[in-house]
Amino acid sequence: MAYSAAAIMALASQCAPNVAPQTVLAIVQTESRGRSFALNVNGASQPPAPTSAASAVATAKRYIAGGYSVDLGLGQINSRNMRWLGLTWDTVFDPCTNIAALGTVLTSNFNSVKSGRDPQTALRVALSMYNTGSQTRGFRNGYVAKVVGNAGVADTSPAALITASGSGDLREMVAAETATPQALSPPPRPLPPPKWNVFERAGYDRETLLLAENERGRT
Repeated sequence: MAYSAAAIMALASQCAPNVAPQTVLAIVQTESRGRSFALNVNGASQPPAPTSAASAVATAKRYIAGGYSVDLGLGQINSRNMRWLGLTWDTVFDPCTNIAALGTVLTSNFNSVKSGRDPQTALRVALSMYNTGSQTRGFRNGYVAKVVGNAGVADTSPAALITASGSGDLREMVAAETATPQALSPPPRPLPPPKWNVFERAGYDRETLLLAENERGRT
């Protein structure tokens, strides 16, 4: 079955509370399109999509026995990570457990690379690692851009906001970019120079006239 965006957001809030739900949703949409029994066999032709946890487990075990690794469930958790994440075949396709594992992997990646980086860049590097284990390959293969795109964010620069505050907490990842931009008020002009300062006063008066002309042009 495929989970709706609202259902994934609810699962994220409950099961991976240290990661912003919007970010979990963007990763899940990129990885599995919300299909809880999704499988990806790395380096092989893909099997038919499983329709139950039992069939997904049987298929995954068959390919793993053949020497392949398999990405599993909503967050496409790699089979080689199951042990350190405490996952079993009975739990890996459980939606909450799988999303919790997603949060653990992403947070672990983020914490390992945040030193010396601004949080926005660190998150993107963490996403690259989530996809490839490499700090750079996920940029080159387009994965990071896909996640950012699925978050509804224009990826205009490596440091564009998509992440949390500088504390390293991941709760506010997308809020800054999805908020409506606010117009910035121009800074107040300084007081005019004294009249005896002929040169600076003349320059100030010319600037005043130019600003007045520009203001008239807007009306």
